[in-house]
Amino acid sequence: MNRKIALLPVDGRPVTRELPKQIASIGNWEVLIPHKDLLGFLKEPGDMAALEKWMWKVAPEVDGFVLSIDMLGYGGLVPSRVCLDGKETIIQRIGILRALKEKYPDKALMAFSSTMRISNNYVNEEEKEYWCDYGVELWEYSYHFHRFEKTGHDDSNLRVRDLQNKIPSDILEDYLSTRLKNYQVNESLLEMVEDKTIDVLVFPQDDTSEYGLNIGEQEELSDKVAHRELFQNVFIYPGADEVANTLVAKMIYQLEQVDFPTFYPVYSGETGALSTAMYEDRPICESVKGQIHAFGGYTVDQAGEADIVFAVNVPGKRQGDLALQKFLGEVDTPHRNIGEWIKRIAHYLRQDKLVAVADTAYANGVDPRMLPRLLGEIEVSQLAGFGGWNTAGNTLGTVVAQAAMVHLQKKKPSLPQEEVKARILEEMTLRLLDDYVYQSIVRQQVRAGTDESAVSHEELLNRVKELFLKESVTFLTKYGLDFPLKEIYLPWKRTFEIGLGRRDES
Repeated sequence: MNRKIALLPVDGRPVTRELPKQIASIGNWEVLIPHKDLLGFLKEPGDMAALEKWMWKVAPEVDGFVLSIDMLGYGGLVPSRVCLDGKETIIQRIGILRALKEKYPDKALMAFSSTMRISNNYVNEEEKEYWCDYGVELWEYSYHFHRFEKTGHDDSNLRVRDLQNKIPSDILEDYLSTRLKNYQVNESLLEMVEDKTIDVLVFPQDDTSEYGLNIGEQEELSDKVAHRELFQNVFIYPGADEVANTLVAKMIYQLEQVDFPTFYPVYSGETGALSTAMYEDRPICESVKGQIHAFGGYTVDQAGEADIVFAVNVPGKRQGDLALQKFLGEVDTPHRNIGEWIKRIAHYLRQDKLVAVADTAYANGVDPRMLPRLLGEIEVSQLAGFGGWNTAGNTLGTVVAQAAMVHLQKKKPSLPQEEVKARILEEMTLRLLDDYVYQSIVRQQVRAGTDESAVSHEELLNRVKELFLKESVTFLTKYGLDFPLKEIYLPWKRTFEIGLGRRDES
Protein backbone atom coordinates (compact mmCIF):
# COMPACT_ATOMS: atom_id res chain seq x y z
CA MET A 1 0.00 0.00 0.00
CA ASN A 2 1.01 3.61 -0.59
CA ARG A 3 -0.89 4.69 2.56
CA LYS A 4 -2.30 7.63 0.63
CA ILE A 5 -5.88 8.73 -0.08
CA ALA A 6 -6.97 11.45 -2.51
CA LEU A 7 -9.58 13.80 -1.06
CA LEU A 8 -11.63 16.23 -3.13
CA PRO A 9 -13.17 18.35 -0.34
CA VAL A 10 -16.49 20.14 -0.45
CA ASP A 11 -14.69 23.53 -0.29
CA GLY A 12 -11.42 25.11 0.86
CA ARG A 13 -12.18 25.84 4.51
CA PRO A 14 -9.76 24.31 7.06
CA VAL A 15 -12.41 22.05 8.61
CA THR A 16 -13.28 20.50 5.25
CA ARG A 17 -9.84 20.51 3.61
CA GLU A 18 -7.16 20.20 6.31
CA LEU A 19 -9.01 18.44 9.15
CA PRO A 20 -9.37 15.06 7.35
CA LYS A 21 -5.65 15.16 6.57
CA GLN A 22 -4.79 15.87 10.21
CA ILE A 23 -7.00 13.05 11.49
CA ALA A 24 -5.62 10.53 8.99
CA SER A 25 -2.07 11.34 10.07
CA ILE A 26 -2.89 9.92 13.52
CA GLY A 27 -3.32 6.58 11.74
CA ASN A 28 -0.11 7.13 9.74
CA TRP A 29 -1.95 7.80 6.50
CA GLU A 30 -1.47 10.72 4.12
CA VAL A 31 -4.42 12.52 2.57
CA LEU A 32 -3.60 14.32 -0.68
CA ILE A 33 -5.66 17.49 -1.15
CA PRO A 34 -5.83 20.09 -3.95
CA HIS A 35 -4.39 23.55 -3.41
CA LYS A 36 -6.99 25.71 -1.69
CA ASP A 37 -6.89 28.26 -4.51
CA LEU A 38 -8.59 25.66 -6.74
CA LEU A 39 -11.51 25.19 -4.35
CA GLY A 40 -13.43 28.43 -4.80
CA PHE A 41 -14.60 31.01 -2.29
CA LEU A 42 -18.14 31.13 -0.92
CA LYS A 43 -20.40 31.40 -4.00
CA GLU A 44 -17.43 31.46 -6.38
CA PRO A 45 -17.07 27.88 -7.69
CA GLY A 46 -13.85 25.93 -7.66
CA ASP A 47 -11.82 25.38 -10.82
CA MET A 48 -13.48 22.13 -11.86
CA ALA A 49 -11.28 21.57 -14.92
CA ALA A 50 -8.11 22.00 -12.84
CA LEU A 51 -9.49 19.71 -10.13
CA GLU A 52 -10.17 17.01 -12.71
CA LYS A 53 -6.54 17.25 -13.84
CA TRP A 54 -5.44 17.04 -10.22
CA MET A 55 -7.42 13.83 -9.69
CA TRP A 56 -5.82 12.15 -12.70
CA LYS A 57 -2.38 13.36 -11.57
CA VAL A 58 -2.58 11.88 -8.07
CA ALA A 59 -4.56 8.77 -9.02
CA PRO A 60 -1.55 6.47 -9.65
CA GLU A 61 -0.05 7.07 -6.18
CA VAL A 62 -3.13 6.69 -3.95
CA ASP A 63 -4.96 3.66 -2.59
CA GLY A 64 -8.40 5.24 -2.88
CA PHE A 65 -10.51 8.33 -3.46
CA VAL A 66 -12.93 10.28 -1.25
CA LEU A 67 -14.74 12.74 -3.50
CA SER A 68 -17.25 15.53 -2.94
CA ILE A 69 -19.92 15.45 -5.63
CA ASP A 70 -20.82 19.05 -4.73
CA MET A 71 -17.29 20.14 -5.67
CA LEU A 72 -17.04 17.87 -8.68
CA GLY A 73 -20.42 18.80 -10.14
CA TYR A 74 -21.06 22.38 -9.01
CA GLY A 75 -17.74 23.73 -7.75
CA GLY A 76 -18.48 23.44 -4.03
CA LEU A 77 -21.18 23.18 -1.38
CA VAL A 78 -22.33 26.81 -1.56
CA PRO A 79 -22.18 26.91 -5.40
CA SER A 80 -24.45 23.83 -5.46
CA ARG A 81 -27.24 26.05 -4.07
CA VAL A 82 -26.83 28.82 -6.63
CA CYS A 83 -25.43 27.04 -9.72
CA LEU A 84 -27.21 27.91 -12.99
CA ASP A 85 -25.80 24.99 -14.99
CA GLY A 86 -28.29 22.39 -16.18
CA LYS A 87 -28.68 18.88 -14.85
CA GLU A 88 -27.07 17.31 -17.93
CA THR A 89 -23.94 19.46 -17.57
CA ILE A 90 -23.54 18.52 -13.91
CA ILE A 91 -24.08 14.80 -14.54
CA GLN A 92 -21.54 14.96 -17.37
CA ARG A 93 -18.93 16.38 -14.98
CA ILE A 94 -19.66 13.64 -12.48
CA GLY A 95 -19.06 11.11 -15.24
CA ILE A 96 -15.35 11.27 -14.47
CA LEU A 97 -16.07 8.83 -11.65
CA ARG A 98 -16.77 6.06 -14.15
CA ALA A 99 -13.60 6.83 -16.10
CA LEU A 100 -11.60 6.85 -12.87
CA LYS A 101 -13.05 3.52 -11.75
CA GLU A 102 -12.53 1.92 -15.15
CA LYS A 103 -8.83 2.84 -15.12
CA TYR A 104 -8.33 1.96 -11.45
CA PRO A 105 -10.92 -0.76 -10.70
CA ASP A 106 -9.11 -1.99 -7.58
CA LYS A 107 -8.95 1.41 -5.89
CA ALA A 108 -11.67 2.27 -3.41
CA LEU A 109 -13.96 5.15 -4.39
CA MET A 110 -16.24 6.80 -1.86
CA ALA A 111 -18.37 9.86 -2.55
CA PHE A 112 -20.67 12.26 -0.72
CA SER A 113 -23.34 14.62 -2.01
CA SER A 114 -25.41 16.93 0.18
CA THR A 115 -29.14 17.30 0.11
CA MET A 116 -29.56 21.01 -0.55
CA ARG A 117 -30.22 22.83 2.72
CA ILE A 118 -32.88 25.45 3.31
CA SER A 119 -31.94 28.15 5.81
CA ASN A 120 -34.56 29.90 7.94
CA ASN A 121 -33.32 33.48 7.73
CA TYR A 122 -32.89 36.42 5.35
CA VAL A 123 -29.11 36.01 4.94
CA ASN A 124 -28.15 35.46 1.30
CA GLU A 125 -24.40 35.11 1.86
CA GLU A 126 -24.61 31.41 0.96
CA GLU A 127 -27.90 31.43 -0.95
CA LYS A 128 -29.44 32.95 -4.07
CA GLU A 129 -29.75 36.72 -4.07
CA TYR A 130 -33.49 36.70 -3.43
CA TRP A 131 -32.94 35.02 -0.06
CA CYS A 132 -32.55 38.45 1.58
CA ASP A 133 -36.18 39.21 0.69
CA TYR A 134 -37.92 35.82 0.81
CA GLY A 135 -35.65 33.45 2.74
CA VAL A 136 -37.93 32.94 5.75
CA GLU A 137 -41.00 32.63 3.53
CA LEU A 138 -39.28 29.98 1.39
CA TRP A 139 -38.28 28.08 4.51
CA GLU A 140 -41.86 28.21 5.80
CA TYR A 141 -43.19 27.07 2.42
CA SER A 142 -40.79 24.13 2.48
CA TYR A 143 -41.66 23.22 6.08
CA HIS A 144 -45.43 23.44 5.74
CA PHE A 145 -45.58 21.83 2.29
CA HIS A 146 -43.86 18.73 3.65
CA ARG A 147 -45.71 18.85 6.98
CA PHE A 148 -49.08 18.86 5.18
CA GLU A 149 -47.88 16.07 2.92
CA LYS A 150 -46.91 13.96 5.96
CA THR A 151 -49.64 14.84 8.45
CA GLY A 152 -52.55 16.34 6.52
CA HIS A 153 -52.77 19.24 8.98
CA ASP A 154 -55.05 21.91 7.51
CA ASP A 155 -53.13 24.77 9.12
CA SER A 156 -50.06 23.84 7.08
CA ASN A 157 -52.10 23.61 3.89
CA LEU A 158 -53.53 27.09 4.52
CA ARG A 159 -50.04 28.44 5.24
CA VAL A 160 -48.72 27.02 1.97
CA ARG A 161 -51.52 28.73 0.01
CA ASP A 162 -50.85 32.00 1.81
CA LEU A 163 -47.12 31.79 1.06
CA GLN A 164 -47.78 31.04 -2.61
CA ASN A 165 -49.44 34.45 -2.78
CA LYS A 166 -46.60 36.18 -0.90
CA ILE A 167 -43.62 34.70 -2.76
CA PRO A 168 -43.33 35.91 -6.39
CA SER A 169 -44.08 33.01 -8.71
CA ASP A 170 -40.81 33.33 -10.65
CA ILE A 171 -38.79 33.12 -7.42
CA LEU A 172 -40.70 30.13 -6.11
CA GLU A 173 -40.39 28.41 -9.47
CA ASP A 174 -36.65 29.08 -9.60
CA TYR A 175 -36.15 27.75 -6.08
CA LEU A 176 -38.17 24.59 -6.69
CA SER A 177 -36.45 23.91 -10.02
CA THR A 178 -33.04 24.28 -8.38
CA ARG A 179 -34.06 21.77 -5.70
CA LEU A 180 -35.38 19.36 -8.34
CA LYS A 181 -32.14 19.56 -10.30
CA ASN A 182 -30.03 18.79 -7.24
CA TYR A 183 -32.32 15.92 -6.28
CA GLN A 184 -32.13 14.39 -9.75
CA VAL A 185 -28.33 14.61 -9.68
CA ASN A 186 -28.32 12.80 -6.34
CA GLU A 187 -30.76 10.22 -7.67
CA SER A 188 -28.41 9.51 -10.60
CA LEU A 189 -25.63 8.62 -8.15
CA LEU A 190 -27.55 5.52 -7.06
CA GLU A 191 -26.93 4.08 -10.52
CA MET A 192 -23.20 4.49 -9.91
CA VAL A 193 -23.53 2.57 -6.68
CA GLU A 194 -25.44 -0.19 -8.46
CA ASP A 195 -22.82 -0.56 -11.19
CA LYS A 196 -20.06 -0.48 -8.52
CA THR A 197 -18.49 2.77 -9.71
CA ILE A 198 -19.04 4.18 -6.21
CA ASP A 199 -18.27 1.79 -3.36
CA VAL A 200 -19.80 3.94 -0.59
CA LEU A 201 -22.09 6.94 -0.98
CA VAL A 202 -23.23 9.40 1.70
CA PHE A 203 -26.14 11.82 1.34
CA PRO A 204 -25.59 14.15 4.31
CA GLN A 205 -28.56 16.24 5.44
CA ASP A 206 -27.12 19.75 5.56
CA ASP A 207 -28.85 22.02 8.15
CA THR A 208 -32.23 20.38 8.49
CA SER A 209 -35.32 20.17 10.70
CA GLU A 210 -38.27 17.85 11.30
CA TYR A 211 -40.11 18.83 8.11
CA GLY A 212 -39.00 20.35 4.81
CA LEU A 213 -38.60 19.69 1.11
CA ASN A 214 -35.10 18.46 1.88
CA ILE A 215 -36.50 15.86 4.28
CA GLY A 216 -38.99 14.78 1.63
CA GLU A 217 -36.11 14.32 -0.81
CA GLN A 218 -34.19 12.28 1.74
CA GLU A 219 -37.26 10.10 2.30
CA GLU A 220 -37.54 9.47 -1.44
CA LEU A 221 -33.85 8.62 -1.66
CA SER A 222 -34.22 6.28 1.32
CA ASP A 223 -37.11 4.52 -0.43
CA LYS A 224 -34.98 4.07 -3.55
CA VAL A 225 -32.08 2.75 -1.50
CA ALA A 226 -34.43 0.24 0.15
CA HIS A 227 -35.98 -0.80 -3.17
CA ARG A 228 -32.54 -1.39 -4.71
CA GLU A 229 -31.22 -3.01 -1.51
CA LEU A 230 -28.20 -0.72 -1.30
CA PHE A 231 -28.25 -0.63 2.52
CA GLN A 232 -24.58 -1.50 2.90
CA ASN A 233 -23.39 1.15 0.46
CA VAL A 234 -25.56 4.26 0.90
CA PHE A 235 -25.91 6.26 4.12
CA ILE A 236 -28.28 9.16 4.84
CA TYR A 237 -28.00 11.17 8.06
CA PRO A 238 -27.57 14.77 9.36
CA GLY A 239 -24.20 16.32 8.64
CA ALA A 240 -22.11 17.86 5.88
CA ASP A 241 -18.72 19.34 6.73
CA GLU A 242 -17.53 16.30 8.72
CA VAL A 243 -18.32 13.63 6.10
CA ALA A 244 -14.81 13.61 4.64
CA ASN A 245 -13.46 12.74 8.11
CA THR A 246 -15.89 9.82 8.34
CA LEU A 247 -15.16 8.43 4.89
CA VAL A 248 -11.40 8.84 5.13
CA ALA A 249 -11.43 6.93 8.43
CA LYS A 250 -13.76 4.28 6.97
CA MET A 251 -11.53 3.81 3.93
CA ILE A 252 -8.39 3.50 6.05
CA TYR A 253 -9.99 0.71 8.10
CA GLN A 254 -11.06 -1.13 4.98
CA LEU A 255 -7.62 -0.81 3.39
CA GLU A 256 -5.90 -1.85 6.62
CA GLN A 257 -8.33 -4.80 6.89
CA VAL A 258 -8.89 -4.15 10.59
CA ASP A 259 -12.20 -4.82 12.36
CA PHE A 260 -14.15 -1.62 13.00
CA PRO A 261 -14.27 -0.60 16.68
CA THR A 262 -17.33 -0.75 18.89
CA PHE A 263 -18.54 2.31 20.84
CA TYR A 264 -20.22 2.75 24.22
CA PRO A 265 -21.99 6.13 24.44
CA VAL A 266 -22.00 7.92 27.80
CA TYR A 267 -24.25 11.00 28.00
CA SER A 268 -24.15 13.85 30.50
CA GLY A 269 -27.96 13.79 30.65
CA GLU A 270 -30.77 11.48 29.55
CA THR A 271 -33.17 14.26 28.58
CA GLY A 272 -30.55 15.95 26.42
CA ALA A 273 -29.60 12.69 24.74
CA LEU A 274 -33.22 12.36 23.62
CA SER A 275 -33.50 16.00 22.52
CA THR A 276 -33.17 17.05 18.89
CA ALA A 277 -30.15 19.21 18.09
CA MET A 278 -30.56 22.43 16.16
CA TYR A 279 -30.19 21.98 12.39
CA GLU A 280 -31.00 18.27 12.68
CA ASP A 281 -34.12 16.12 12.53
CA ARG A 282 -33.57 13.42 15.16
CA PRO A 283 -32.54 12.92 18.81
CA ILE A 284 -28.86 13.41 19.58
CA CYS A 285 -28.54 9.75 20.62
CA GLU A 286 -29.73 8.73 17.15
CA SER A 287 -27.28 11.10 15.49
CA VAL A 288 -24.54 9.39 17.52
CA LYS A 289 -25.57 6.01 16.14
CA GLY A 290 -25.88 7.41 12.63
CA GLN A 291 -22.35 8.81 12.62
CA ILE A 292 -20.87 5.62 14.09
CA HIS A 293 -22.78 3.44 11.63
CA ALA A 294 -21.68 5.52 8.62
CA PHE A 295 -18.06 5.09 9.72
CA GLY A 296 -18.49 1.34 9.98
CA GLY A 297 -18.86 0.68 13.70
CA TYR A 298 -21.78 0.15 16.06
CA THR A 299 -22.71 0.80 19.67
CA VAL A 300 -22.74 -1.77 22.48
CA ASP A 301 -24.61 -1.87 25.78
CA GLN A 302 -21.70 -2.40 28.15
CA ALA A 303 -18.48 -0.43 28.52
CA GLY A 304 -16.56 -3.68 28.93
CA GLU A 305 -17.60 -4.74 25.41
CA ALA A 306 -16.53 -1.45 23.83
CA ASP A 307 -13.30 -0.53 22.13
CA ILE A 308 -14.10 3.17 22.59
CA VAL A 309 -16.09 4.94 25.29
CA PHE A 310 -17.84 7.80 23.51
CA ALA A 311 -18.54 10.51 26.08
CA VAL A 312 -21.15 12.94 24.74
CA ASN A 313 -21.92 16.19 26.52
CA VAL A 314 -25.53 17.09 25.79
CA PRO A 315 -27.76 20.04 26.73
CA GLY A 316 -29.96 19.76 29.78
CA LYS A 317 -33.16 20.31 27.81
CA ARG A 318 -32.38 21.80 24.41
CA GLN A 319 -29.28 22.58 22.38
CA GLY A 320 -28.30 26.25 22.30
CA ASP A 321 -26.46 28.21 19.62
CA LEU A 322 -23.56 30.33 20.82
CA ALA A 323 -23.26 32.25 17.55
CA LEU A 324 -26.94 33.22 17.47
CA GLN A 325 -27.20 33.42 21.28
CA LYS A 326 -30.34 31.27 21.17
CA PHE A 327 -31.83 28.93 23.80
CA LEU A 328 -28.87 29.53 26.12
CA GLY A 329 -31.02 29.09 29.21
CA GLU A 330 -32.07 25.56 28.21
CA VAL A 331 -28.56 24.10 28.13
CA ASP A 332 -27.20 24.19 31.68
CA THR A 333 -30.21 22.84 33.56
CA PRO A 334 -30.72 20.17 36.25
CA HIS A 335 -31.64 17.73 33.47
CA ARG A 336 -27.95 16.84 33.15
CA ASN A 337 -25.07 16.23 35.56
CA ILE A 338 -21.69 17.24 34.19
CA GLY A 339 -19.82 16.42 37.38
CA GLU A 340 -21.05 12.82 37.47
CA TRP A 341 -20.36 12.46 33.74
CA ILE A 342 -16.73 13.58 34.23
CA LYS A 343 -16.34 11.09 37.10
CA ARG A 344 -17.46 8.33 34.73
CA ILE A 345 -14.91 9.47 32.15
CA ALA A 346 -12.18 9.32 34.81
CA HIS A 347 -13.37 5.86 35.83
CA TYR A 348 -13.10 4.49 32.30
CA LEU A 349 -9.68 6.08 31.84
CA ARG A 350 -8.46 4.30 35.00
CA GLN A 351 -9.61 1.07 33.33
CA ASP A 352 -7.35 1.91 30.36
CA LYS A 353 -10.30 2.42 28.02
CA LEU A 354 -10.01 4.72 25.04
CA VAL A 355 -12.29 7.66 25.83
CA ALA A 356 -13.25 10.40 23.36
CA VAL A 357 -15.34 13.48 24.19
CA ALA A 358 -17.91 14.98 21.81
CA ASP A 359 -19.56 18.20 22.98
CA THR A 360 -23.03 18.73 21.48
CA ALA A 361 -24.50 21.01 24.16
CA TYR A 362 -24.28 24.00 21.83
CA ALA A 363 -24.08 24.55 18.12
CA ASN A 364 -21.14 26.72 17.07
CA GLY A 365 -18.89 26.26 20.05
CA VAL A 366 -17.87 24.29 23.12
CA ASP A 367 -19.93 24.38 26.31
CA PRO A 368 -18.19 27.02 28.51
CA ARG A 369 -19.71 25.53 31.68
CA MET A 370 -18.44 22.03 30.89
CA LEU A 371 -14.90 22.48 29.57
CA PRO A 372 -13.17 24.05 32.61
CA ARG A 373 -14.65 21.29 34.79
CA LEU A 374 -13.51 18.58 32.37
CA LEU A 375 -9.95 19.92 32.06
CA GLY A 376 -9.82 20.48 35.80
CA GLU A 377 -10.08 16.71 36.33
CA ILE A 378 -8.93 15.16 33.05
CA GLU A 379 -5.76 15.93 31.11
CA VAL A 380 -6.26 16.41 27.37
CA SER A 381 -3.47 13.91 26.70
CA GLN A 382 -5.57 11.17 28.34
CA LEU A 383 -8.31 11.43 25.70
CA ALA A 384 -8.57 9.74 22.30
CA GLY A 385 -10.54 12.57 20.72
CA PHE A 386 -12.28 15.88 21.31
CA GLY A 387 -14.53 18.17 19.30
CA GLY A 388 -17.32 20.71 19.69
CA TRP A 389 -17.75 22.64 16.44
CA ASN A 390 -20.71 23.81 14.38
CA THR A 391 -23.55 21.24 14.31
CA ALA A 392 -23.91 18.10 16.40
CA GLY A 393 -23.19 16.01 13.32
CA ASN A 394 -19.99 17.91 12.58
CA THR A 395 -18.74 17.26 16.12
CA LEU A 396 -19.82 13.63 16.34
CA GLY A 397 -18.36 12.55 13.00
CA THR A 398 -15.07 14.28 13.73
CA VAL A 399 -14.63 12.68 17.16
CA VAL A 400 -15.60 9.22 15.85
CA ALA A 401 -12.85 9.53 13.22
CA GLN A 402 -10.26 10.80 15.71
CA ALA A 403 -10.88 7.97 18.17
CA ALA A 404 -10.95 5.42 15.35
CA MET A 405 -7.44 6.41 14.28
CA VAL A 406 -6.14 6.05 17.85
CA HIS A 407 -7.80 2.62 18.09
CA LEU A 408 -6.26 1.61 14.75
CA GLN A 409 -2.79 2.35 16.04
CA LYS A 410 -3.55 0.29 19.13
CA LYS A 411 -4.71 -2.72 17.10
CA LYS A 412 -2.24 -2.49 14.22
CA PRO A 413 0.63 -0.17 15.16
CA SER A 414 2.53 1.56 12.38
CA LEU A 415 3.82 4.39 14.56
CA PRO A 416 5.50 4.48 17.98
CA GLN A 417 2.83 5.02 20.66
CA GLU A 418 4.50 8.24 21.77
CA GLU A 419 4.14 9.59 18.23
CA VAL A 420 0.47 8.60 18.15
CA LYS A 421 -0.09 10.41 21.45
CA ALA A 422 1.71 13.49 20.16
CA ARG A 423 -0.37 13.60 16.97
CA ILE A 424 -3.75 13.17 18.67
CA LEU A 425 -2.78 15.69 21.36
CA GLU A 426 -1.92 18.28 18.71
CA GLU A 427 -5.17 17.56 16.86
CA MET A 428 -7.24 17.93 20.04
CA THR A 429 -5.37 21.10 21.00
CA LEU A 430 -6.30 22.55 17.61
CA ARG A 431 -9.95 21.68 18.22
CA LEU A 432 -9.82 23.27 21.67
CA LEU A 433 -8.34 26.45 20.22
CA ASP A 434 -10.87 26.57 17.38
CA ASP A 435 -14.01 25.17 19.00
CA TYR A 436 -13.57 26.66 22.46
CA VAL A 437 -11.13 29.57 22.54
CA TYR A 438 -12.29 31.02 19.23
CA GLN A 439 -15.93 29.96 18.84
CA SER A 440 -17.01 30.15 22.49
CA ILE A 441 -14.94 33.13 23.63
CA VAL A 442 -13.21 35.24 20.95
CA ARG A 443 -15.99 35.15 18.36
CA GLN A 444 -18.48 36.36 20.95
CA GLN A 445 -16.13 39.19 21.97
CA VAL A 446 -15.59 40.26 18.34
CA ARG A 447 -19.30 40.19 17.50
CA ALA A 448 -20.18 42.14 20.65
CA GLY A 449 -17.79 44.98 19.83
CA THR A 450 -17.58 44.99 16.03
CA ASP A 451 -20.12 45.37 13.25
CA GLU A 452 -18.81 42.94 10.62
CA SER A 453 -20.68 44.66 7.83
CA ALA A 454 -19.20 48.07 8.70
CA VAL A 455 -15.48 47.24 8.85
CA SER A 456 -12.92 46.12 6.30
CA HIS A 457 -11.63 42.55 6.25
CA GLU A 458 -8.26 43.82 7.46
CA GLU A 459 -9.83 45.57 10.47
CA LEU A 460 -11.91 42.50 11.30
CA LEU A 461 -8.91 40.19 11.03
CA ASN A 462 -6.74 42.43 13.20
CA ARG A 463 -9.42 42.46 15.89
CA VAL A 464 -9.70 38.66 15.74
CA LYS A 465 -5.91 38.24 15.93
CA GLU A 466 -5.58 40.58 18.88
CA LEU A 467 -8.23 38.85 20.95
CA PHE A 468 -7.34 35.31 19.87
CA LEU A 469 -3.65 35.64 20.68
CA LYS A 470 -4.51 36.96 24.14
CA GLU A 471 -7.06 34.25 24.94
CA SER A 472 -5.10 31.38 23.39
CA VAL A 473 -1.93 32.15 25.33
CA THR A 474 -3.93 32.22 28.56
CA PHE A 475 -5.66 28.95 27.71
CA LEU A 476 -2.55 27.06 26.57
CA THR A 477 -0.56 28.23 29.59
CA LYS A 478 -3.30 27.28 32.06
CA TYR A 479 -3.53 23.71 30.78
CA GLY A 480 0.13 23.16 29.88
CA LEU A 481 -0.56 22.78 26.17
CA ASP A 482 1.39 23.84 23.10
CA PHE A 483 0.38 24.42 19.49
CA PRO A 484 2.77 25.23 16.62
CA LEU A 485 0.84 28.28 15.42
CA LYS A 486 2.07 29.89 12.22
CA GLU A 487 -0.79 32.15 11.19
CA ILE A 488 -4.32 33.23 12.02
CA TYR A 489 -6.69 33.98 9.17
CA LEU A 490 -10.37 34.20 8.27
CA PRO A 491 -10.83 31.73 5.37
CA TRP A 492 -14.04 33.32 4.06
CA LYS A 493 -13.39 36.83 5.42
CA ARG A 494 -16.05 36.50 8.12
CA THR A 495 -16.12 35.47 11.77
CA PHE A 496 -18.03 32.23 11.22
CA GLU A 497 -14.82 30.20 10.91
CA ILE A 498 -11.14 30.72 11.69
CA GLY A 499 -7.99 29.32 10.11
CA LEU A 500 -5.08 28.36 12.34
CA GLY A 501 -2.03 27.50 10.25
CA ARG A 502 0.64 25.20 11.69
CA ARG A 503 4.33 25.74 11.22
CA ASP A 504 4.63 22.38 9.45
CA GLU A 505 1.76 22.97 6.98
CA SER A 506 2.43 23.57 3.29
